[in-house]
Amino acid sequence: MTPAGDEVVARQADGRHERTARELVRAANVEDIAIGSRGSALALAQASLVVEALARAGHSGRIVIIETEGDRRAPDSAWGEGAFVGAIERALLDGQVDVAVHSAKDVPTDEDPGLMIGAYLPRADPRDALVVRAGAEERRIDDLPFGSRVGTDSPRRTGFLLARRPDLDVHPLHGNVDTRLGRLDRGETDALVLACAGLDRLGLGGRIAERIRPEVVPPAPGQGAIAIQIRRDDPRMLALVAAVDHGPTRAAVEAERAFLAASGGGCRAPIGALAELEGGELILLGGYARPDGSATHVGRRRGSAADGAAVGHRLALDLESQLRHAATAIASSAGQATRPRLIVTRAIGQSDELMAALREASFEPIAVPAIAVQIDPPCGQLDAAAGLLHTYAWVVITSANGAGAILKAAERILTELGAPSWAVVGPATRSVLEHEGIEVQFQPTQSNGITLAVELPVAVGERVLVVRGDLADGELALALRARGADVDDVVAYRTREAPESSRVLLCEAIGAGPIAAAVFTSGSTVRGLVALGRAASIDVTSIPSICIGPETAAEARTAGFRVLAVAPSPDSAALVAAAGRALVPQTQEIP
Repeated sequence: MTPAGDEVVARQADGRHERTARELVRAANVEDIAIGSRGSALALAQASLVVEALARAGHSGRIVIIETEGDRRAPDSAWGEGAFVGAIERALLDGQVDVAVHSAKDVPTDEDPGLMIGAYLPRADPRDALVVRAGAEERRIDDLPFGSRVGTDSPRRTGFLLARRPDLDVHPLHGNVDTRLGRLDRGETDALVLACAGLDRLGLGGRIAERIRPEVVPPAPGQGAIAIQIRRDDPRMLALVAAVDHGPTRAAVEAERAFLAASGGGCRAPIGALAELEGGELILLGGYARPDGSATHVGRRRGSAADGAAVGHRLALDLESQLRHAATAIASSAGQATRPRLIVTRAIGQSDELMAALREASFEPIAVPAIAVQIDPPCGQLDAAAGLLHTYAWVVITSANGAGAILKAAERILTELGAPSWAVVGPATRSVLEHEGIEVQFQPTQSNGITLAVELPVAVGERVLVVRGDLADGELALALRARGADVDDVVAYRTREAPESSRVLLCEAIGAGPIAAAVFTSGSTVRGLVALGRAASIDVTSIPSICIGPETAAEARTAGFRVLAVAPSPDSAALVAAAGRALVPQTQEIP
């Protein structure tokens, strides 16, 4: 934590001498501080606030826009905020700018060790906002008509909204503020949930229908706060920005980020927190939501404002303990479950269709994501390949995640998607592309890479782009090259097993009653669930399993799971049918 005010002490590189911040500022003799920022309207509005704050402290600043190819072509493209944080951090580390400006909610909790948050500006309204079309009579979440469509790209907002209103159709909606408002006004959705601070800073506060109470939808940790990031080895900048550091905002945001980190979450996790100061006391509200809204858990903790990080950590431990006790009590009072309870291990955002199909088939699915998917960041190999789509005869996609990744890359750099022919490994991948209006020209008779390589109607010399994940081997590309194709093999995403934010979900699921089976869709979901169980001291291998395909089943058996059924294809219907064959007879025997 960085103290504020003129008496900040910074050590020189040799560690032997100390000077006060005032002396460092005089010695710096800085005329213009280079301030790194995104080029979007909201980012520039926030960077301007930093310029104004520094000017009040007697320092001039200039904004340096950190651009990617997507920024230069279309500043309103839909981007993941973490990607922009990464681009600006690289510019800061490389010395292109003196400081970087971020929305505090977007800064990862595992910040680069060479960087630090030197200052926070006074916080704007941290709450989320409900936005509806002009003239709409319904102005509150509770008043929206049954089944209304609500757009958001946040798993946190999705989970808490569905917990409050399970009837709502909460759907993904990306883009900057103007893009989303335009889609709302064109009737593509009935309502939006955005950050109050962003709307207020853009002069759009009049669009807000309801400023949502934190008890209903806890804000993202750090939401509404502007973070000024500096290099950790730059005492000169530390002294300069310390003059604009707002102590109450720093205390609140650091408590919220400590809660997020202790809960095992990142900026995209379904976790919310808001800290407020009353005198010298800090009051922290924090909570989790299931991605499908089936449960939320919110708690409060009080403590000294000077020890906010410890308050955040203790609240995370409190909630985990309460979840265990509550789940055990529910299980003991409920007796045998009336419907078989299944753990679904797919990543957040990828299990909705399967969960809905299982419910319709009278199962009780429980989302415990055993993996997290990390898309290749902007300006990487995927973006480069997306910019050359028009040069390929075929684009071959090996998974639904790969399809989503190439679509995001193409959207970032405004690439035309219709130029190449598209091939997919199976129906799930095909569904992602066709949902976006892309015509799929080829799908093999069997859903695997080798069959695709053998059957793809590719000519000698034709250029082929293979889009895959890091866990897939390169056999598909090798087989296509053996047929004479000119192949670019691009890893579009990486799979992270056992995301820490799922540990609480696993504990809750196990404590709430018997689990009939775990549904595994890949070997990585098997390994991920085992690792989650190990971290929570739970023997998950005692749970029977239902698997997609023989490879996943083999991985499950190797890990020690008993395999009840194997679905022949990865579609939801096949998985539900396999679960029905394996579990319905067992439920009929329950007295």
